[in-house]
Amino acid sequence: MSNRPSPVAWFEDDPHRLLRDREEIGQFAPELRFVEPTTAAPGGGWVGKLPLWPFDRTAPAGLESHYQDGGLELVVNYGPAYPMVPPDLWPTNPYPEIEERSQAVWHVLPSGALCLLQSVGQWHPEASITQMLMKAAGWRLEYALMKAGRLERMTESGIVSNAGLDALLVEAGA
Repeated sequence: MSNRPSPVAWFEDDPHRLLRDREEIGQFAPELRFVEPTTAAPGGGWVGKLPLWPFDRTAPAGLESHYQDGGLELVVNYGPAYPMVPPDLWPTNPYPEIEERSQAVWHVLPSGALCLLQSVGQWHPEASITQMLMKAAGWRLEYALMKAGRLERMTESGIVSNAGLDALLVEAGA
């Protein structure tokens, strides 16, 4: 018999963080629904659709008519070390092709999860999960520009805080 303590799930160790995430995501992305922990996803997570334009500036005129599918559909998986480590975000629509997972310009890991941080140090455990979701919403728009041939590589800073691609989003009709 081992004297090792049993592992404790992150949400049991920090139930206030789970409540905070549920509240913040409910306000930010009401089309996401919480997924209870399962054997396949022991940390739980979220599934659904992000808003097309959740950024702190006015959307380009006509944006929604060019992106009729709306925002990114994704699965969010909390890992066992959350919130010390960011959650994994897996796009489901659009779904990156296998060759896009082998090129850094697409910001997709070989596993298919999104690569939204340039370094592990960019995630702060006290940060809102909505910061990652906002980056994912921006990834969806840059992905459309890449697929339309309007960008050679995704930007380092992303659409979240950079209005430089706003006009291109509508011009490209991606």
